Amino acid sequence: MTDLCNLTATELLGLYHSGKARPSEAVESCLGRIEKIEPSLNAVLTLLADRAREQAAASDARWQAGTQRPLEGVPFLLKDIVATEGIRTTGGSAIYRDWIPSQSAALAQRLEAAGGSLLAKVQTMEFAYGHEVNTTWGPMPNPWDLERTTGGSSSGSGAGVAARYAPLAIGTDTGGSIRDPSSFCNLTGIKPTYGRVPRHGVMPLAWSLDHAGPMTRDVRDAALMLEVIAGYDAGDPMSSRQPVPEYSALLGDGGAAGLRVGVPVEWFWDIIDPEVKAAADRIVALLADAGATVTPVHLPNAHLADVIGWTVMLAEFGSLHEVTLDRLAEYDTGNIDALPAAQFVSASDYLRAQRLRNLVQRDFEAAFDDVDVLVVPGSISVAPRLDEMGVTLDGTFYGYAEHFLRTMFVFNVTGLPALSVPSGLSSTGLPMGVQLVARPFAEATAFRAAQVIQRATDFHTAVPPLVASL
Repeated sequence: MTDLCNLTATELLGLYHSGKARPSEAVESCLGRIEKIEPSLNAVLTLLADRAREQAAASDARWQAGTQRPLEGVPFLLKDIVATEGIRTTGGSAIYRDWIPSQSAALAQRLEAAGGSLLAKVQTMEFAYGHEVNTTWGPMPNPWDLERTTGGSSSGSGAGVAARYAPLAIGTDTGGSIRDPSSFCNLTGIKPTYGRVPRHGVMPLAWSLDHAGPMTRDVRDAALMLEVIAGYDAGDPMSSRQPVPEYSALLGDGGAAGLRVGVPVEWFWDIIDPEVKAAADRIVALLADAGATVTPVHLPNAHLADVIGWTVMLAEFGSLHEVTLDRLAEYDTGNIDALPAAQFVSASDYLRAQRLRNLVQRDFEAAFDDVDVLVVPGSISVAPRLDEMGVTLDGTFYGYAEHFLRTMFVFNVTGLPALSVPSGLSSTGLPMGVQLVARPFAEATAFRAAQVIQRATDFHTAVPPLVASL
């Protein structure tokens, strides 16, 4: 039998159901993988081996008794801005190095109530923003190439799932922080509709842009995980009361008949590595071959999303951290620069940016009159080197801020669901990705398109060299 840590959550549940494997065996396999690889990835901040073993033993008993829950005995990771009762939650910061919450975040409670086994709290850029290399806890290399970035800010979640520490992880996304590491690490990660997943107990970066969601290795796991964590929570007044579909039952049979696919004309393709664009073009052609109709769509105000997003994010980030500005020297390098600058975003600029969001949203609303899902690049290139944190295209260098957020920030500004899926490996053997974007609360449509792609290709099953060497 293959090492259990290499299996998806769906595959593990199938083995548990048949009696061919037990949750305690899966947890030991995952812990063994962490022990073999972790020093080189620096993804784990707090390992919870004994706790995970206790949870797995309880799951063994539930499977034997026939009282199993949806994620019974499936190991998972939590980005360390997600509060966990009795377990330190650092936010990736020295300021909270020893903070132990008295209550878990709503989504953490839901994962454990569904039977999941929490293996570890994992790395993040400080407060999900910070510097591209966390100067408090160290760099976070990519398991596909240890000299390259995992992406941020859900760095540990991306590296951990790619390295097979666990099949499931929670990431958060204010400007691309689920989708960026998913693209760089060959994962399937979804930023759901704003408000679909409650953020009660998740350290905020910018309250009107923040999202939380699954990071997994295939669409079936992402759908199953979102079913568990989505839904209204009174602790988050922005969480939605919309009913939560049974996403995993709506994936479809791999056909795209009747699916209307839109490809934006503006913005997304202006700055992009030719290999990444060619991979995205192949995904569009694949969907067309599977029965979808493909239509160009116009989004004339998409370019405004960058300035809107940065203005809103800095203003809200600065407001949230006013109470600790007197401890500025303890912050990560990037935030030492960003927080003082954030204090100079004027109220009028912030309000103007918030009003302009509707202009961008109306473009997408019009587009979704004619299409069901949009296909856009995941990132403009493969993962950059850690010592560069940017990419040169057509002779121009695009640094961290331009590179990581260019194709992603717009979906935080609009609040639309955006699902990153693998689109193949580059000529250098590094992952590339595309985003599948749907109208509000139509995550099931994005999942359906991803299912078409993942039934027709094996991109998502590619394994990092670091893992293959084991």
